[in-house]
Amino acid sequence: MAELSQMPLEILEDVVRWALSSRISGMASQIASVNSLWQSIVEKTTFQQLRLGVHDIQTAMGILRNRPERFGLVRRIIFTVVLPSYSAVSCTVIESDSDRFRNDLAFTTAMKILLAQLGEWPTSGRTLELQLSAFSPTDARYLSGSQWIRSLFGVVPGDLLHNRTYGSTLEIFGRINRPVPVVTKLTFRDDCERYVAASGVHQLFRAFTGLKDIDIRLWDSYKHSPNFTRRSTRRRMAKALEEMPSSVRSMRFHVKYYPPSDQSFKGQRLCEGDEESDPLTVAYRNTTQKMTIVNAHGMLGTPELFWPKQVNEANPAPFWPSLKYMELYYHLLDPTGEWFFEPDAYEPRRQQADLPFHDLPARYLPDEDARPMQNRFTADQNKMDDFYLAVSKAVANMPKLERLHLQALTYWNGRLAPLHVFMFHSNGRFARAIWGGVPPFMPSIEVLDAWRKMAYERSLYLAFEWRGGN
Repeated sequence: MAELSQMPLEILEDVVRWALSSRISGMASQIASVNSLWQSIVEKTTFQQLRLGVHDIQTAMGILRNRPERFGLVRRIIFTVVLPSYSAVSCTVIESDSDRFRNDLAFTTAMKILLAQLGEWPTSGRTLELQLSAFSPTDARYLSGSQWIRSLFGVVPGDLLHNRTYGSTLEIFGRINRPVPVVTKLTFRDDCERYVAASGVHQLFRAFTGLKDIDIRLWDSYKHSPNFTRRSTRRRMAKALEEMPSSVRSMRFHVKYYPPSDQSFKGQRLCEGDEESDPLTVAYRNTTQKMTIVNAHGMLGTPELFWPKQVNEANPAPFWPSLKYMELYYHLLDPTGEWFFEPDAYEPRRQQADLPFHDLPARYLPDEDARPMQNRFTADQNKMDDFYLAVSKAVANMPKLERLHLQALTYWNGRLAPLHVFMFHSNGRFARAIWGGVPPFMPSIEVLDAWRKMAYERSLYLAFEWRGGN
């Protein structure tokens, strides 16, 4: 053992990590009991990530306080909120208002306990990520062959599975006033079927004043609700983005929306009253101007993602001083409900359900998804030209941009993999603008001239490229 202790620290740390990777019960405590050096190496690994629930947080804080230097070892907290269970009969219906209220109450209680404890966390200047998740024990299920089986009830006839929580979001009641500066990254876990409400996101932004990085999701598919429900949600999320801590520099934003599966339907109009601009689109554009890295999925396609309808003294031209990387996947619908893409001249309309509503009972199936008919694969020339004109203006005001990836969200039809993508890459003074897709898209001369103007303003040597296929 003495010989091991005389090894270089880096090698000793590798040995201990290898031993801990065996996951033998009690191994960590046995190694940590050797001496103080080994204990510090073990704790550096075991305290790096903490998985906690509402009943664990106080115990964990007590263990950390016993040796305050342990606080500085924690890099990530995965906090899971356990929601109330529900009956087998409830598996066959969408969550009721009373179900949602009980979930909101449980989520609020858990979050306030967590925030109270994190408010006492000493600031070390190191990064700390908080990952949030919520589930009910009844949600647990697994796939056996072609059947889903609930862990609590087995096979439930008429089970709605993931669709039971369709449109369910978790609110945080009351107001959070105490700042929690220690959290530097906030993540909503992708493996969680539940979404935090827009107002809840706003509350968390208000609490976590030291955020530098966010990875959040928004539920935006209120197909069974009046139009004002969706508009109200987007307006609240817009307010949350506008009041996001100014320290945030990296943003991953996933908006969960399902366009009409029957593409003869239009989308919902989301602009308020006589307004022509959607508040969430405007807030997103304003927020990205503060970022270095942006990854967004599920925004509605519109030139306003990059450039306002009018530039004037009250509404100045946007500028992205630090943005280096942006990846945006956008829907074929704009905020007015109009399609960006037209029916394809060569591909027939098809009936195929590749959106998640095909397994819903008829009583829950929205009219716009009742007969999945999709063939809008061809970009509308005028609308996409307007889109790329706006992008060219924006890129001219992104002096540090190195990579831009814009892709329309299209769906596989069994024979054709429709694709519409644009990429901009720059390396020093050399840059490329690339359009690719099936069916192919050729921007207008006006668009190409606008990109040449951008290159001139940024002193870039710009090459154009067109690609077909995938």
